[in-house]
Amino acid sequence: MSKVTDEQSQNLETITDPNIKSIKFDVGFKRGEQTIIDIVIRKPKTRALRGLTLFNVLQLDVDTMAKLAPRITTPTMSENDVYDLDPVDVTKLCKEVIGFFVTTEEEDFQ
Repeated sequence: MSKVTDEQSQNLETITDPNIKSIKFDVGFKRGEQTIIDIVIRKPKTRALRGLTLFNVLQLDVDTMAKLAPRITTPTMSENDVYDLDPVDVTKLCKEVIGFFVTTEEEDFQ
């Protein structure tokens, strides 16, 4: 039996929990000398949404996402990390976040 690495464990958790998603950025963001391209986001609870409007979250508003991301990401992204993302990566982040707000029934109608 092989050892399960932290990354494998985190991936397994993501697969089994629909309230957690992994994102692999194309470019990523810098943290010191390290470029981070893999993050995990968790479904925001109401507390994480305080001070934000759902309309702006669902409209992919970058300023709103910059405020929300530090509350739901691992490793924790700062507002500046979000602002430093490549447009392709910020779109990936926004797409995964709004995916938490769509139920299976609503997806069937699209």
